[in-house]
This record gives sequence, C-alpha cells and structure tokens, in this order.
Amino acid sequence: MTTAISDDDDNVDEYSSLIATRRPSHTFLDAPIGSFKGPNSLHNFASSFTRAQSFAATKIDNDFHKQRSFFVSSSGAYPGTDNVVEDELFDPELMVPSSHGERLSVVIHDISNRNQLFMNNANELDNNISPNNEVFFHDDILSALNESRSRHNSTYTAGGIPINRKRVYPSPSFSSIRSGLSMITTASHINLKKIEDKDGNVVTVLAGQSTAPQTIFNSINVLIGVGLLALPVGILKAGWYLGLPILVICGFATYWSAGLLSKAMDTDSTIMTYADLGYAAYGSTAKLLISLLFSIDLLGAGVALIVLFSDSLYGLLGDDEVWTRTRFKILSFIVLTPFTFLPLPVLSIFSLFGILSTISITILVMICGFLKVDAPGSLLQIMPTNVWPQSIPDLLLAIGILMAPFGGHAIFPNLKSDMRHPYKFEKTLGYTYSITMITDVSMGVLGFLMFGHHCSNEITNTLLLTPGYPAWCYPLISGLICLIPLAKTPLNAKPIISTLDVLFNVNVTGDSWASQAFKDLAKFLIRVGVNGIFVILAILFPEFDKIIGILGASICFIICIILPCLFYLKLCGSKIGRLEWLFVNFVVFVGSVLAVIATWAVVQF
Repeated sequence: MTTAISDDDDNVDEYSSLIATRRPSHTFLDAPIGSFKGPNSLHNFASSFTRAQSFAATKIDNDFHKQRSFFVSSSGAYPGTDNVVEDELFDPELMVPSSHGERLSVVIHDISNRNQLFMNNANELDNNISPNNEVFFHDDILSALNESRSRHNSTYTAGGIPINRKRVYPSPSFSSIRSGLSMITTASHINLKKIEDKDGNVVTVLAGQSTAPQTIFNSINVLIGVGLLALPVGILKAGWYLGLPILVICGFATYWSAGLLSKAMDTDSTIMTYADLGYAAYGSTAKLLISLLFSIDLLGAGVALIVLFSDSLYGLLGDDEVWTRTRFKILSFIVLTPFTFLPLPVLSIFSLFGILSTISITILVMICGFLKVDAPGSLLQIMPTNVWPQSIPDLLLAIGILMAPFGGHAIFPNLKSDMRHPYKFEKTLGYTYSITMITDVSMGVLGFLMFGHHCSNEITNTLLLTPGYPAWCYPLISGLICLIPLAKTPLNAKPIISTLDVLFNVNVTGDSWASQAFKDLAKFLIRVGVNGIFVILAILFPEFDKIIGILGASICFIICIILPCLFYLKLCGSKIGRLEWLFVNFVVFVGSVLAVIATWAVVQF
C-alpha cells in the first residue's frame, strides 16, 4: 500500500510541498462574504474547474512506454526492454511532465533564484508568507518552459531561464487587478508532495487541491452533456416498462464501476490517470488501446456537437432551399474553428457556459411544456406513448442511447488525484450521480410525455420545429444549444490536436526560420483539419440519436463498465472474495455482449 510521507492532509509542509501559492491581499475575494473565503472560495473553485478542463484536454496519452503519465521510471529502463535509457533532462524524483524535455526541478530552482532577487528589492511583502516557502505561479513555470524550448539538451545554470517579472509579487494595485483577472484566466498553482510507492521508492507527485464540493461540480460537468438530449428518443424506442429501468440501471452500473476505479487506484498512489490504471494492470498495450478509445470517443463527440449546432440553427432559421442542414454544418466550421486556437484558461470559461446551458435547456424544456396548452409539445395535454418497444432492434438502439449520458470515467481518476482528500472521492460520486440521474430522468420523461412518437434526434430540435410556443422560446433555446458546441468542441479537439502535434513533431522548435515557419503552418493545418473532419463526418452521419447511440453502445460500455471491472480484478484480485469475483466477471460478460449487439443494432438499423 502506498503511503504519504506527510501525516497532515490539510497542510503540506515545506518538505512535502515544493510549490505553494500566494494569494494577493485586499481583493474583493478576500472580503468576509461567508463561503467566499477558504478552500471553497470562488477563486479556488475557478482554479479547480480549470484544472479539470486541462485533464479533459490532455487525456490521450502520447507515450505508451512510460509506466505513468507523469514520470519516467527512475531506473531508466523502459518496461519490457533491456535497454537503459538515461534521460539527462529528467529528474527521476519529479513525477510531473516537462513540456519540452527540461528538468522541472531546474526550472523551479531558477525561478526561485529570480524571485529571491526580486524580493530583495521589493518594498512590501506579506508577513504571513514564510521566507522558507517556495512560491511560484503556474503561468510563471509554463512561461519558463516555453521560453526555454530552444535550450533543449543544453546545460542549465541558476538564473538561466527568463521569468516574466511582472507576475512575481506585484505591487498591491496590480495585485488587485490580477486577482480579478484570475477569476477568468485562473492562474492556478501546483502543489507537490513526496510519497512512498508500493515498491518502497520515495517519489514526488502532484498534491491534490480540490475539495469535495469542487470535485462534485467538476464531475457533474463531465457527466451532464449533450447525450441527455437524446434520452426521450431512447425511452421511446425502449418503452416505459424497459426504458426507465434501463436508464436507471445504466446510472447505477456506472456509479458502481466508478467506485471500482477508485479502489483500483488505491493500490498505488502513483496512479493518477485512466491510462495509468491501464498500464498498471496490463502494460503499454492497454495504454495504447485506451488512447485509441479516447480518440474515437472524442471524434464521435465532436461530430455530435456539429450536428447539434446545425440542427438548432436549422430549426430556427433554416429552409430546404437556401439554408440547409449541410450549409449550417459548413457555417459551424467557420464559427468553431477560431476557438481551437484559444488557450485553455479561456476555453474553460466557455466550458462553464456549456454546463450552464445544458441545465438551462432542461429547465426551459419543462417551462415550454407548461406554456403550451395543446399537444404535441405540451405537458398539459401529453402525447400518446408506448409502454413496450416496437421491435428488438429498437430496444438494442435504446441501450446505447440510454448508456451514453454516463460516460465520465475517462476523467474520474484525474479528479480523484486532484482532491485534497482522495478518500472522499467515492462519497462525492454519490452526490454526482444523484444530481445527474435526476437531470437525465427529468429530460427523458418530460421529452417523451411532450412529444411521444414525434420524438426524433435531439429533443430541442423537435421543440424548435413544433409551432405554438411563445416567440421568445425559439431563439433562446437555439442560442443555448449553440453555446454548447462553442464550449465543448474546442476542448474535444484539443487532445486529438495534441496527439497529431506529437505525431508530426511540430512542437519542437525549428532549427531555422524556414523550418519554424513550416512547423507553424503544420500546427495551423492540424487545428483546421481536425475541425474539418468533424464537419465532414457530421455531413456523412447526420442523425444525432444514432451518433449518441453508437458512442454509448461501444465506447461507454468499454470505458465505463468493462475496463473498470478488468482493472479491479487485476489490481485488487487478492482482496476480492469469491462471490464478488464471480459477480464482477459476470458484469464483464454481460457488458461485452450488450456492447457488441447494441453497436451492431446502431450500425445495421
């Protein structure tokens, strides 16, 4: 069992915390407004949310041979080989990635020296900051890494990395401005701590910072997505007697399997990501498979968002002569592509708008149902509904659609690793799935009652094409729907773009001006090309409910049911009782069968 060197979970001392943060004083966030202070302050919520978005934006592992996502084996040998790899640019004690090969420990040392020089000349310094603490802002470190790209394989000396001084201990006036801006750009900090792994090696890992409420919020943001818009179609195809039970069973099954992921992570505190679990259980082949699955999942989600964007605009403005669905998809390419070039902190704000839009749409659909007196589209006069599926293929299609909204397991390990108290993660899952279940069931039931057999594709498109609502409903729903692709498409594209950047080696600084210009052009084409692929596939596969169905039937069953069970059996096998072992294997078998036949049904019908 892995143990932390520090005995105090709340306070990380100067030995276990290599990097801390300094909050500027006298800002509006420091005002005594109850819960606005402390670990759950608005600033800390914003920082936690940004970190969660960075997990989603980097979840594809581009190095399948590393034992973990954040460090290289201190022995220097890649698993499965006899070759010893001496990485002179890597600090074997630091389990954090260096963006361009630099030793993060050296970068930190240089920043420390720079900060000390600057502090010696500063006139003001908060008395509550210990001179023994190491204080750095995250963007200072990133700036140092980015500015030192051309120094790859060079020898570093103290003070050898330029630091943007205006961001280190600024004057009080600028501090207040930066604190306000940090709510937008969330210049988060990094905490590190030393732990002992299961082999007795003392290593340095990222220390968690998020509280339980922050983790619940981030988890809900992962789970509540566009998949819930297709739930009325799922219940329609399965009928009341099977649709609602299947939806509830999918929720409980994924909640249970998320708990298995948490227990598997507890076997080794150096496991931080889903890919780490795969490597710990089955080696580099599992990491490769997981990265491929994540890529397909992101690709499908990107296509679904393009279809959602075009359908919402078509329902509001479209006609079959000029503004067809295909032309709106081309318009989506023009609108969404520039967002791909925005930095992650800015995209995090748009992502926040995405979850707010999704929840608002659920509430708005209910309001619209009460505002309309006559069917279809009314909750005052509901449509006829079916209690049983009309055919076996319809039932199989429904399984994938009803499973899709619960696919958040890819990010759950990151969210647990980022917690101040990781042992609370399973408790947070209870709150997360309760809120998600209420939201999903509400959308599915309301939509089915309002439209009955008229349900098709996403519920919002059906609503936009139904006359009789107040005039303000249509542009409001269409606008909220359009916000979701704006918020989520760039984040879905980022992991794919990052993988392609590594594949084509465009992240390394060019040796000459012409070489650098070529690499910059390649970066541009990759970002434009990924969005172009989304649009092309959306034109070829225009049915939103089928896209969601195949994601739920294939990807979600594998990532959210089958693999968590296999990881748990492999890593916790010695602690599992006979009955539990049989039950988990039974779930793997049933999940595999359902994944195959549900995927086949979506493709065939």
